[in-house]
Amino acid sequence: MSNGGLSSQTVTVFGGGNGWGKRIAEAFCSLGAKPLVIEKEAVTADIITAIESSSIVFIAIPDHAINALLLEFHTQLQDKIILDCATNKTGFSESLIKLADCGASICSTHPMAASSGVLRGQNALIMPIGENAAAALAVAKQLFQHLAMHGELFNFSKHTDLMIIVQMLPHIIQRLSIDAIGQGLLEHNIPIDALENLASANYLLAELGLGRVAAQRADVSAGIIATALNEPAGQQLVERLQTSLQSIKRASNSRDALSNLFNHSVQQLDPNGQWRLQMADKTEAALIRLGNLRSRSLTIEAPNRIGMLRDILSVLANHQIDMTALDSQLISEADGSEWVNFDIAISNEYVPFSAMADELAKIAACFKP
Repeated sequence: MSNGGLSSQTVTVFGGGNGWGKRIAEAFCSLGAKPLVIEKEAVTADIITAIESSSIVFIAIPDHAINALLLEFHTQLQDKIILDCATNKTGFSESLIKLADCGASICSTHPMAASSGVLRGQNALIMPIGENAAAALAVAKQLFQHLAMHGELFNFSKHTDLMIIVQMLPHIIQRLSIDAIGQGLLEHNIPIDALENLASANYLLAELGLGRVAAQRADVSAGIIATALNEPAGQQLVERLQTSLQSIKRASNSRDALSNLFNHSVQQLDPNGQWRLQMADKTEAALIRLGNLRSRSLTIEAPNRIGMLRDILSVLANHQIDMTALDSQLISEADGSEWVNFDIAISNEYVPFSAMADELAKIAACFKP
């Protein structure tokens, strides 16, 4: 296959029936390719037929099952473009490298977001493997560009250590916090949702991470943490956490000692202070957004076209609606159409919903008070 477009290419997508596999299969279809979805009930003969008829193979099955697949169909995969999107690569990385040495074009990927969530602007790691990776790299770039994600080239050999820092560490901290906060609230008979009206800005920002992890299936955290703790780097990081906690406890009788401890760790993390300046701006923006979510608002769903926001705002102005904030979210449908959800915070006590709905309907907008 050339490094060009995907139009008319046949693609075997293992695990393409749901989750990331389904999202990838839909993306291939939108790009003009023909995806052949293979699920776990498929028989060997059908799998071989699908692989042999395809130029591209995308693997989106559970990471613990990937190595067996690569070994069983090693011969059929040697001349293919191969991609995967597993979170954990340790169990099959050697098999991917061997396939690359045999001539396959391979690019491992890791989309850093849930397949069911909003993907626009989210990170996706793109990791070419071997000297023949150009074709697979081109496919990966097209896929994640189509999904409006930020594709970032990364060294495959460093993936495991990176995930220990950016995945295992947050999950461990958040699971520990969930447990500690839960026990504390239970002792004082305070429901978790009451904290929105009681807590500081710092807690409200931290709650975003806690809430996202709490809303996920428990086995997501379990898989990430268990995998990382089987690695020397993961064990070392947990030991550092324990050492840091002990240092804080030892210094707890002296505010100066604690301040020195914290200053040292922040200076080590961000020597020139630029990251802290950026985070001050980002966290302030997040707090403003959280405040907007608590305001009275209108939600308007409209086709994504140039001038749509201008048309909507003209309707609001005609009815003397005082807009105090605006957020938008782009939604891509399976048929290729795009819609925008506008969440508009307002200060008006009275809103003429019926009249506005009639006017918004004329510009093909769905109005939800």
